Amino acid sequence: MGTTLLPGGAGKYVLGIDPACPRCQESLTAPHMLLHCPNHKAQRNHLKAALHSHGLVLSFSNVLDPKGAARGPVYSALAKYLLDCQITDKI
Repeated sequence: MGTTLLPGGAGKYVLGIDPACPRCQESLTAPHMLLHCPNHKAQRNHLKAALHSHGLVLSFSNVLDPKGAARGPVYSALAKYLLDCQITDKI
């Protein structure tokens, strides 16, 4: 994946952007937001369930590029995750 406009990526190139996650102070990158931030663990469960129901594990590539019949349900779960975490304004 390339550079994102999330603070963890943009902060490398734009002065004045704090690259830290405001919730846990780790670098705010797409993998952190989708897979690791402890503050989104509860919301992540629905996303994990959608992946598991299609025999997939929670990984960056499975979330962003699920294959075959998993694509629709995983993308729906991803949209719900982003909305539930209230982070759509940061992506």
